[in-house]
Amino acid sequence: MTTSTSPDSAFGNLTEESVRYSRLSQFRSTSEPFIPNNPYHRPLNPERVAQLDWSRPLDEETFASDRSLLANRLLMNVYESDALFLPAAGLRTFEDDFSAFYHSDSRLAGERIRPQMERFAFGFLDDSVGVSGQWDEDTLRAHLRHSVDQANSPGSRPVFDAIRAAKAPRIAAGTQIVQMALDGLTEATAMSQNLGGAFGPEQSELFKIFVDEFGYGVFPAKHSTLFMELCSSVGMATTSHHYWFFYLPSSIAINNYFYWATRNRTGFFRYIGAMAFLEATFASWFGDLTKVFRDVYGDAVDTRYCDEHAHIDQHHGRMAIDDLLIPLARKHGPVAVKGLLQGVEEIQLLDRLAGADLLAQLTWDPALSDAPADGPAGVVVELDSDSAFDTQVAPAATRLHVLGGEALLYTSATGDPLRVPQGRSVVVPAGRLYGVRTEGRTQLATGPAA
Repeated sequence: MTTSTSPDSAFGNLTEESVRYSRLSQFRSTSEPFIPNNPYHRPLNPERVAQLDWSRPLDEETFASDRSLLANRLLMNVYESDALFLPAAGLRTFEDDFSAFYHSDSRLAGERIRPQMERFAFGFLDDSVGVSGQWDEDTLRAHLRHSVDQANSPGSRPVFDAIRAAKAPRIAAGTQIVQMALDGLTEATAMSQNLGGAFGPEQSELFKIFVDEFGYGVFPAKHSTLFMELCSSVGMATTSHHYWFFYLPSSIAINNYFYWATRNRTGFFRYIGAMAFLEATFASWFGDLTKVFRDVYGDAVDTRYCDEHAHIDQHHGRMAIDDLLIPLARKHGPVAVKGLLQGVEEIQLLDRLAGADLLAQLTWDPALSDAPADGPAGVVVELDSDSAFDTQVAPAATRLHVLGGEALLYTSATGDPLRVPQGRSVVVPAGRLYGVRTEGRTQLATGPAA
């Protein structure tokens, strides 16, 4: 006898299981906006998770939404429980969190919700990036070369232009670095999941790229070490997820995409296509980023992380296409070609969506205003210095009005928060990430902006 689970029942189970997962001790709340030195403490908000409508999967329009932020935070924790994190200062202070994060019950709870969350987060890609028609090795190569040439063509990079033009360029550059930290501090971890097994000479070609990422076993040359040096040189933290609350949903989603493609073995060709495209375009991108950081920070910034990519990815791009992607297409035929092409197109789409999200965050300059005469509609909350801190993405233009006390509005990980005194308000545009805390007692009204 077989039984079937109705869609409503499945979504109900996912809601129940995801809330239960978010209540695990390592995901407890904190009143602070940063998570110092503890790679296992990744705050989730069970009340907000409970409100997620899993029956409406993400699409291009909601890729950078609050629903995306919540779902991708959950999914990242599930994925990263497969990777080993150990605090640089030693484990003694964090033994309980270490045990909780890697406990078999915790990991099993994550695995129960992972497949449905993946469909929720990435199911739209099959519709947004459809691969049809007849493709072979030659047409794949021609299409990939065209896409790479377009990405590498001289022209404006809007995010880089916005950093230079920002009222506070260092804060804007810091926002860029925070998004990079998702991969920069654990670089090639997703790639490592495809190194096992047996798939011929291409396995060794992939390993060559991986070894480069890890500095050929020399820790000071490891790419993640170079990224830490970049952060240190501009006064930013170097520990994983210190800036947990300030990752944009689109940034987490792209990081998750590579875990998704590598965790699901049938996504191997997808992964190689996306990875090869990035490796073939990173040299130009990082070369330009070095110039931005030099303009913003001057000679104090350590750009070796960017410089290394600007150099080595000239070779990685060639290796990934000529020695890995094309041989896989030649050997494995249509199923490989379709997957490789799918990955090339998907990463371009995700990159465009993430670029737009970051650009909007960088160009938002929150300003104080007087409250409307009749006061804002909406919900009134009481905050104190011990209230849980969280960030969220505004679903629509939202007015925050301080009825009593003083609120601190956080919109970026670097720089001071905007102080909003009693009687004043600030409008958060739709789609922007923000968080609010207070140093005393504050009464805050939240409602739609006029």
